[in-house]
Amino acid sequence: MSHSVIGIREPGALDLVQSLLRQGFSVHIRVSGDSMKPLLRGGELVEVAPLRDARPKLGDILFVRSRQNTPLVHRLIWRRNQNGISHLLTKGDACAGFDGFIPANKVIGRVDRIIIADQKSISLQVPLMRLRAVLSVSRVLLAHAWRKLNAYKKEYPPSI
Repeated sequence: MSHSVIGIREPGALDLVQSLLRQGFSVHIRVSGDSMKPLLRGGELVEVAPLRDARPKLGDILFVRSRQNTPLVHRLIWRRNQNGISHLLTKGDACAGFDGFIPANKVIGRVDRIIIADQKSISLQVPLMRLRAVLSVSRVLLAHAWRKLNAYKKEYPPSI
């Protein structure tokens, strides 16, 4: 079967991908940039699957519309409900900061596979990769808590 790859930033491409995912199709997306290193590097092909009413799990790599309405492939780090609306916090594995909370309805799909040459792929939903995802989220949250604790200790030094 022949496949065509279009640039996701081309006009209308993001809407087309979103429409295909809503209809239940999976799509292949070529990632750009290195914000998800070492797991994903710019130029790699990934399979994005529809969520089909499933709630994304912490550690999932999501394909979302960012606050700037651009495509983004980053890991789900945290979720919160605000005024009855679920908001998700994402972050690139190689990024220092978080992307900021976005409404859950901005999620277009979930990256399920990394496509490798010769029709091979790596599933991100197998237990070992899920463990890696959970450990990645844990590392991020522990580092964030550590920074907050150190900032608190500087502002309120312990008195002896």
